Amino acid sequence: MHWLKIIEVLLLLAGVVLVLVGTLRYGGRKKDWLALPKIVFNRAKDLTLSEYQWLRYGGILLFAGVLVRIANLTFYP
Repeated sequence: MHWLKIIEVLLLLAGVVLVLVGTLRYGGRKKDWLALPKIVFNRAKDLTLSEYQWLRYGGILLFAGVLVRIANLTFYP
């Protein structure tokens, strides 16, 4: 279905944007612009609640986008 492709792209883009916002907020606060590898490999132990929420919601949207992609490829090849 065409609408599943649209939902998939929107979820993935929104997830990437939220993760980037959380990463940029952390990088701006700490003046550390290599924040993404630190966050990905659990080296950033001092995330604020707001930064953590941006990253968490972004991850949830990315996961939902991947699930929609799998459903799209499974049911509508």
